[in-house]
Amino acid sequence: MTAPLQGYRAIDPRYLLADNLSTSFDIYIIQRHNGRLTPVLLIGRETPIFSVRDTLAAKANIIGQLYIKDEECTDFQQFMEESLQVLIADHALSAARKSQVVYDCARNVLRDVFDDPRSGTNLARTKRVTNNMVDFILENEHSIIGLLQLGSHDYYTFSHCVNVAVFSLGLWLMMGRGDDFDLRDFTLGCILHDVGKTTIAGHILKKPGRLTAAEFTEIKKHPRNGYELMRNCLPPIALDVILHHHEKDNGDGYPDGLTGDMISDHAKVAAIADVYDALTTNRPYCTARPPFKAILTMKEEMVGHFEQEKFLKFIRFLGGDRE
Repeated sequence: MTAPLQGYRAIDPRYLLADNLSTSFDIYIIQRHNGRLTPVLLIGRETPIFSVRDTLAAKANIIGQLYIKDEECTDFQQFMEESLQVLIADHALSAARKSQVVYDCARNVLRDVFDDPRSGTNLARTKRVTNNMVDFILENEHSIIGLLQLGSHDYYTFSHCVNVAVFSLGLWLMMGRGDDFDLRDFTLGCILHDVGKTTIAGHILKKPGRLTAAEFTEIKKHPRNGYELMRNCLPPIALDVILHHHEKDNGDGYPDGLTGDMISDHAKVAAIADVYDALTTNRPYCTARPPFKAILTMKEEMVGHFEQEKFLKFIRFLGGDRE
């Protein structure tokens, strides 16, 4: 929702649920005085959420939309991340609302990670959001559809990483593989699979035309660079996904040229999700393909890239099969 006054942003009061938290931002209403719109401070920062709700309930007849200052959006985003567990468990919120919050939080965290991949704070936020995303999907696997519908057709590295995590998690659950810890570590690796691109020059990543051989050699460094960035921070399954999501079943992938069973199931699933999401989003050098054409491209033009059994399961997953 667009705020009527520049410098302010609307927030949804239904997300102010976590009683164990306090606001890290001021909350305003916007009123008209002498013909001009004026922000009026309603609730100050450091107010416990249960007190916020009491105030909103007591003044419900005079309070309309709530707003925060644009400059405090980062504080609000981190508040939302800390509230995710409570929001996911709240039965009054629709699945669509929960999907929106989970997706937005994950995308915002990834944006910060790609700005500063060495930040321990950002990595801790990523782990927390990933665990909440897994909890949300485990609670209701139909939520995968809602999350995927929020993905943009325009390519952004951080939203691509969220999409790949959701596609991969959906396929992995369909395969019925791994325990709870494996699932979380796997999803963490998927959401961080392209973190190595933070080491690649922006003019290469955003180049609208075909890459030169030298430029492609640089691009091919991102899996190992990502692995090196995260090797002391992440569990082995997550590191494997980061390092090997560009390996191909026939050995033509990188960085290690692995073949067949030398590639883990985790990396094979992430590779399928990575390519599919890339094909179905607009990139500087290529327009998005419709889902059917993307699958056809993977089937006919990428022979040997993917393990056939998993690729067929992915097609069934896209078709709505959750068995």
